[in-house]
Amino acid sequence: MIDSESTDLDDARLVARIASGEESAFVIAYDRHAGFLFASVARFLGDREAAAEVVQDAFVTLWRRARQFDARSGSLLTWLLAIARHRAIDRLRAEGRRPTRDAIRLEAFTEGASDGSPAHPDVPRELTADAATDPATVATRRWTQSVVRSGIAELPENERRVILLGYAEDLSQAQIAARLEWPLGTVKSRTRRAMAQLRARIGPITGADGAPAPPARSGRASTARPDR
Repeated sequence: MIDSESTDLDDARLVARIASGEESAFVIAYDRHAGFLFASVARFLGDREAAAEVVQDAFVTLWRRARQFDARSGSLLTWLLAIARHRAIDRLRAEGRRPTRDAIRLEAFTEGASDGSPAHPDVPRELTADAATDPATVATRRWTQSVVRSGIAELPENERRVILLGYAEDLSQAQIAARLEWPLGTVKSRTRRAMAQLRARIGPITGADGAPAPPARSGRASTARPDR
């Protein structure tokens, strides 16, 4: 039975309970993070069934190796995303697939100022760089894109609209302001707020190379629930 006190635990204390073998804590962690994890992996792989298996692997790893989690190195979601990223790329390699060249469509935020400085310094360089041809770099950027899209889907409507108009329609902030009939300052502030919310949810927006390394791969279990 899951008590209300447990559902209010922060991730660090929740993982400590998981490490001690508390199944209810594991269920809370699963309910808290599995949806975001699945959405990110499904976008990356383009295969919902495979994504479900990757998410299962990530949570089995959490159950078995919870003691390896260090809250000082990042959030539980970031840790799970790092595990899922490695598992997802392993699946592509096993199937002989490479990530396709899938450019991250945030060029709207790269329009520089007259002095050559970025017009939108709040947007990470990883989201504005040109698409690369190196498979590893493409995989990293495609993973970043998948995670960021999942984060965008969770934003409040106004922040989400601003990001999507730049992300999906290649509009500059001035064009977004004109489209929505909002002051340019409002667009800029909502863009900054949206990026702050994304960072709060998923940490530094990178290809996960800077995220805590996932634990060594363990054998597959038949379910994402604890295997006791």
